[in-house]
Amino acid sequence: MGVIMNKKTAFILSFCLFFLHVIAIPSQSCVGRILTVSTNESIEQKLMGQLLATYITERTGTTVNIITAADVDVCEEQIKQCKADIFINYLNVGLANIYGTAAAGEDQEKYGLVKQHYIETFDMVWLKPLGYKGPVINDNGEESSQVSLAIPVTTREVLNRFPVLDRVVNKLGGRIDRRTLQRLIEAAKTDEPESVVRKFLKDQNLI
Repeated sequence: MGVIMNKKTAFILSFCLFFLHVIAIPSQSCVGRILTVSTNESIEQKLMGQLLATYITERTGTTVNIITAADVDVCEEQIKQCKADIFINYLNVGLANIYGTAAAGEDQEKYGLVKQHYIETFDMVWLKPLGYKGPVINDNGEESSQVSLAIPVTTREVLNRFPVLDRVVNKLGGRIDRRTLQRLIEAAKTDEPESVVRKFLKDQNLI
């Protein structure tokens, strides 16, 4: 009799745990929420903003809006003021905001400095670098003289609202080198940016 009761108790406990797991899943998703990506007017930022929007929507079901700003500094202010949720910044820009100029050193070391400063000072999270260096200054993919790693940036508050966002976006880390970006820019001259980035994401088995 005791053995039967133990089996029943174990079954009930297992069912309860399974039920709790099932009802907990929606709270970890982003479905039904709206996330805003901020970009400037450059072809590079427009493409990468569209890539983020399409990828996040496809992977999480989140509705993503894209807004534009005059430059990266304004994009950052939109994040700080909670007018946007994620944007693409550059390592040297982050360093200049800390030290007044881009510091010397290896990218990994500089990335660590920027990441720590922004999380401690602004509660902002620098995710994994996308792979290419920017900013790109024209439609031919030419870079400015002070190029550095392009990196998606968000905040801890946004990650609390979208718990899987960092894991999703970080899967793009290192996948977009300069040559890839140039191909995307060229393709966008004759096709819609959304179609261009969607094809790239499918080719990479990301969606």
